Amino acid sequence: MAGDLDNKDIMSSRTAVIRKASWVGIIGNAFLSVIKITAGTISGSFALLGDGIDSATDIVTSVVTLFTSKIADRPPDEGHPYGHGRAETVATKALSFIIFFAGAQLALTTIRNLFGSTERGIPDFFAIYFVIISIFGKAFLAYYKYKAGRKVNSSMLLADAKNMMNDILISISVLTGLIFTFLLKMPIVDVITALLISIWIMKVAFDIFLETSVELMDGLDDKSIYNKVFNAACGVKGVRNPHRTRIRKINTMYVIDMDIEVDGGLTVAEGHELSKKVHNCIQNQIDNIYDVIIHVEPIGNEEETEKFGLSKKSINEDE
Repeated sequence: MAGDLDNKDIMSSRTAVIRKASWVGIIGNAFLSVIKITAGTISGSFALLGDGIDSATDIVTSVVTLFTSKIADRPPDEGHPYGHGRAETVATKALSFIIFFAGAQLALTTIRNLFGSTERGIPDFFAIYFVIISIFGKAFLAYYKYKAGRKVNSSMLLADAKNMMNDILISISVLTGLIFTFLLKMPIVDVITALLISIWIMKVAFDIFLETSVELMDGLDDKSIYNKVFNAACGVKGVRNPHRTRIRKINTMYVIDMDIEVDGGLTVAEGHELSKKVHNCIQNQIDNIYDVIIHVEPIGNEEETEKFGLSKKSINEDE
């Protein structure tokens, strides 16, 4: 009971951090988006306009993280016995689509301008000042969201922080493009810079899409947690051969299913006591454990139908 209360306090504190970071992102990106789109339109810089559009999509991503934090914080119910933690992963994948289509739209616009017959003018010099403001603003937002994401281990905030860090590179490329546009008196440089930005935005979106697929497919990027589980189980006297182990991640928490072998002569109560010790060892030695489900078998038990899960032997063979 005490553990459940602790988890609720942790989740409540985590949600508060995510919501605060989301509001900072909404306000900060709204300010940057307005000044860059306005400056890009007035100055005639397609690259700066594209940078402003990218900041506008960042407002959407922050709004999504804000609402998703409320869903992910809900307790388990009949329809979702594991809770709603994966709402954050689903939202992160949705963000990848939003980011991708923003980049695709920018690419189409710049391609039309690049191959169209419209006469291009040199952007106004004052556009450079707004790009510099953008670089410093995005640096602050990236740092803030990265720190918040690491603090609460939020894939959403870390993905958003990664997007912000890429925005810094985008703004630097816009600045470089504008400088060369003024030096060479070639407005096409600004358009080409905007096209390169759009390609970069789509690449970032695709990377985020692939990262979230691992968790949704019940995979793990960090396989070392399996060895930690096996070492914890084998540390309990009387327990052997932890196997058929499956670990899935739900948001920041791990759910562990595993089989262990014990002396077949033990009573049900004695076998159950050993499984409780394994459960407690795993809970104490590994962070972010949501639940541990243990099946007890007699030593030497073999079942041909066991085709799934991992064992210490299979992990070592992979390494």
